[in-house]
Amino acid sequence: MKLLKTIIINKPVKQVWKVAAEDFAHAGQWMTGVFHSSEFGANNIEQAPCSGRVCVLENKENGLKAEENILKFDSQNHTLIFEVIPVKKGGTGLPLTKNTVTLKLEQVSETQTKVFWYCDFEVTKLGKILSPILKIGVGFAFKGILKDLKVFVETGEPSKRKQKFNEKFVNQPLINN
Repeated sequence: MKLLKTIIINKPVKQVWKVAAEDFAHAGQWMTGVFHSSEFGANNIEQAPCSGRVCVLENKENGLKAEENILKFDSQNHTLIFEVIPVKKGGTGLPLTKNTVTLKLEQVSETQTKVFWYCDFEVTKLGKILSPILKIGVGFAFKGILKDLKVFVETGEPSKRKQKFNEKFVNQPLINN
């Protein structure tokens, strides 16, 4: 299953690259749905700030998280490729088994950047059956991620959506899962 989303961000490509790629491990600062994100593994990718990140998506014991491994980091061409592997211990299986994301930035002008978010999903048999519904849901989620990125890069603050998400859990301690 493949999907492409784009957005224009009203900042120079260097500023967008800094947040989306150079600060890869810190997506939890701006991305709705992520309680916390952190760097993991030894850095073995040329130019990359880290080899990957873990995004905690459910703040509960054995909750859903995403392990995201950088496959390619090209700062000259502003291209980042990473794979996302959802991890959930216990419960029902997930219909998505892996997502390979290609994030490509193109300078539109000195003050504008076009972001391309291309996804290539691997799904289970159930995922194949649910693919029309999954594509709509995942497309909506990635559109939200790009809007969150836009707001954060343009203002330096998380989006209202991310702020509301954070407020719901402000008094909950982060569970290490």
